[in-house]
Amino acid sequence: MTVLEYPGPAAEWLHALPLGNGRLGAMCWGGATARFDLNHEGVWSGSPDGDAASAGGTDQEARQLLARARDAAVSGRWHEATEPLQALQAPYAQAFLPLGTLEVVTADAGPGRRSLDLRTGTHTWSWAGGRSRTVVSAVDDVLLHVVDGAVPHPVEVRLTSPLRELHREHRPDGVEVRLRAPSDVAPGHEPDLPAATWGPGAVEACVVVGWRRHDDRWVLALAVETTYDGPGSALRGSAGELADRARARVGRVLAEVPAEVLRRHEAEHTGLFDRCGVRVGGPVQDVTGSQDVSGSRGDVSGRADGGGREPARTLEERLAAARADPRRVLEADPGLAGALLDHARYLLMASSRGCRLPATLQGLWNLDLQPPWSSSYTLNINTEMNYWPAEVLGLPETVQPLEDLVVALASSGRVTARRLGAEGWAAHHNSDAWAFASSVGAGHGDPAWAFWPMGGLWLVRHLVERVRFGSVDDDHVREVLWPVLRDAAEFALSWLVRLPDGSWGTAPSTSPENTFVDEHGRTVAVTCSSAMDRALVRDVLRSVVELAPRVGADSADLAGRAAVVLPDLPGVLVTTDGRAQEWGQEEVESDPHHRHVSHLYPLFPGDEALTATEEAAMAASLEGRGDDSSGWSLAWKIALWARLHRPDRVSDLLDLVFRDATGVRGQWAGGLYRNLFAAHPPFQIDGNLGYAAALAECLLQSHRGYVELLPALPAELASGSAHGLVARPGVVVDLDWADGDLVRAVVRPRSPAPEAVAGRTVVLRWRGREVRRRLTDGPVVVGRQDFRVGA
Repeated sequence: MTVLEYPGPAAEWLHALPLGNGRLGAMCWGGATARFDLNHEGVWSGSPDGDAASAGGTDQEARQLLARARDAAVSGRWHEATEPLQALQAPYAQAFLPLGTLEVVTADAGPGRRSLDLRTGTHTWSWAGGRSRTVVSAVDDVLLHVVDGAVPHPVEVRLTSPLRELHREHRPDGVEVRLRAPSDVAPGHEPDLPAATWGPGAVEACVVVGWRRHDDRWVLALAVETTYDGPGSALRGSAGELADRARARVGRVLAEVPAEVLRRHEAEHTGLFDRCGVRVGGPVQDVTGSQDVSGSRGDVSGRADGGGREPARTLEERLAAARADPRRVLEADPGLAGALLDHARYLLMASSRGCRLPATLQGLWNLDLQPPWSSSYTLNINTEMNYWPAEVLGLPETVQPLEDLVVALASSGRVTARRLGAEGWAAHHNSDAWAFASSVGAGHGDPAWAFWPMGGLWLVRHLVERVRFGSVDDDHVREVLWPVLRDAAEFALSWLVRLPDGSWGTAPSTSPENTFVDEHGRTVAVTCSSAMDRALVRDVLRSVVELAPRVGADSADLAGRAAVVLPDLPGVLVTTDGRAQEWGQEEVESDPHHRHVSHLYPLFPGDEALTATEEAAMAASLEGRGDDSSGWSLAWKIALWARLHRPDRVSDLLDLVFRDATGVRGQWAGGLYRNLFAAHPPFQIDGNLGYAAALAECLLQSHRGYVELLPALPAELASGSAHGLVARPGVVVDLDWADGDLVRAVVRPRSPAPEAVAGRTVVLRWRGREVRRRLTDGPVVVGRQDFRVGA
């Protein structure tokens, strides 16, 4: 198991340790004054009618502006398309906000240590005379803080908040606070606007804290209720109703023996965590030559092993030693690869289960009232990357809140599509708790990032992947997925235009956040038919054709229209110097090392069947972009190199992932902060979650109709094991490998077995050789000997 352990309390937010149950989050600082920075999924600025209220002008005026931009794009007058697209812009999406800070003050008993056990979801502060344990329980929906040992009574409890306080009530055994969020929070890229505006109609929250003694333990419970009721829903609940619900949960928990509440929490949390894991490497050598006790199946906590040996190093100490080693980090300590994957799965569980909203740019944890990029949803890569590991690493329930947001966007996005003169629904690159779908920028945003109505097409892929991994049944396809997919495809079909060469394409078009230099030396973003536009349209139309048979006769017309368009929609284009072409025509990039690699979508996360020439063009583009970049970009590049079967290039990038982010210079430079949060910089959770998905791609791929084992295993991870990996169409795979060779693979259907899998023959591939095995209710085992020629 993986335990993060540190001496003393945290000195800053990026040293604190995260707890969460999908709804309620806490950053734990430890110490005699235990500090918890609190977040709740429902605490956002704005209100349900924010998107509709922000759109200016009539639909007719919007279509006239679009027609001007389209004419300029199709005619090659790229620069002239900028002004009408800016006139289409709404101001901005709203922000995910901090709830407040809870401090629990006890007598200072001297030095202590704090730890976070990822397997149990428990934060512990321990000192010579006792300990305190904290969990955020998904079962009981409370933060529970239990102090064991000699504790003075009463304990002082402080609750503060940057939100507007409406009411506070103190009692001998608790406190209740009612708060209101701002009605508007401007993003940091709008410096001329007030950071926060307070007005009516905003989210309200009620925080209830209670405490009591249980024998020699002192127990605190905290519950939060808000008026937020999910994306696409109106605010709901009076102050009294919120307080009653939160008070009832706190009362129930405090009435129980603390051990029982902790047991329930741990059983639920551990049940999810233990589904999947990766352990890499044998005993590792540090730079002094002494051995670490961590092994491929052992504890990677860095704590004492209880066997009389010297205390094992903490993860922080192991990272420091590996970074100081002249070898690559994972050559020095390969076990760190599995530990960081454990951490990523923990973060996804903690920020996206049993909740109404998906993980934001910072998951469920944000300290700032005006956070970086509003800590909201960026749909041109970051939100999607958050969910890349969900299916393959055995956490399909974490996708449900993302699906709920997509369903809400399919409703609000109808207005966006209509203003563009299109059918169906569309969403641009920013969204929030209110399912904002418009183009942002307030009239002055660069279309490079502000105009991109393709976000819905990318989001739909995640819903389709739920089908491919066997996470949902045909009833779910018909009732939930198909309406969203159908209308996304209707948008795609109506958005396409015939270009002068007779092909279908998009105009105006951008490649997310990237720009090129036009013939007059100007930096521009708008063109026709970017590579990513084409790839997303192909993706959604192919998904329609794929899933139509599961839906029935009503799907035939749309599937037929999709099938007619696909042959005239260009695939991957190759430039004269052999790279994948990013725009509809060859252009000179303004920044050849740009962090976005959107034009490589067909390789990953897409699954197009590429020719050798197209794959070579993808590789050439990756080489041209260079290695170093933000955390999420590093993760995407690792996944791309894994799809290209290039473990050597995977190794180069993994070393950058594990570097110390506090010592890195540059606007876009990834790495890890002390608490293992990934740097964009600043912190963005997509770097953590994208890393986990990318590592999984090195171990298992299933997008080609067969299950490929160890397709891009880096040399530094030559020996190890994995359990609970999930492959399409819904099979669980356990792996053991040694010295770079497969030892064995165990394959079994998911339980309950999906209809598409039961009794099916699965094709397993390793090093270009295949074996076929018929799946039964039990495990199917293959070893390296089964892949020999003639076997």
